[in-house]
Amino acid sequence: MTHEEAMAPVDSAIWELSEAFSGLRDEDVWVRPHPRLLSIGELAAHIAYGEVDSCLGKFDCILVQKELRYYPYAISASMSSPLGAEALYAEVKRVHEACKAKFLEERPDLESKSPFRTDWTWGYTLQYMAFHIAYHTGQMYSVRHLMDHVTADN
Repeated sequence: MTHEEAMAPVDSAIWELSEAFSGLRDEDVWVRPHPRLLSIGELAAHIAYGEVDSCLGKFDCILVQKELRYYPYAISASMSSPLGAEALYAEVKRVHEACKAKFLEERPDLESKSPFRTDWTWGYTLQYMAFHIAYHTGQMYSVRHLMDHVTADN
């Protein structure tokens, strides 16, 4: 498998994420529909955090905050940002493109251990990233449905 083929499912998940933002009003991005549910913005920031944590280690991005690494911390942190829907998706995509560029530049052996997730190979890290993005994209659709939004066909 080529490195491009290994990255393709992650690219697809990022594209699917864009669909969850379709028609999303800026004023709804950082709203929690229930005290125990994260907002769309918090979920998107968690996705960005996950990609940075898995591929870069560090990256200058307003969304990458340690509190967002895991739900029990994120639910207590209540993050918000001035970013609206379009800018938020653009920032998550910028993070993804930086991760992808570094991965394709370095071309690590897919069976070697990742220095960022030492218990995972690079191949598994990419598989998990695609799943992780898709999982939280589904949560975004649920949040939107709870807010009575009409969403793209999902």
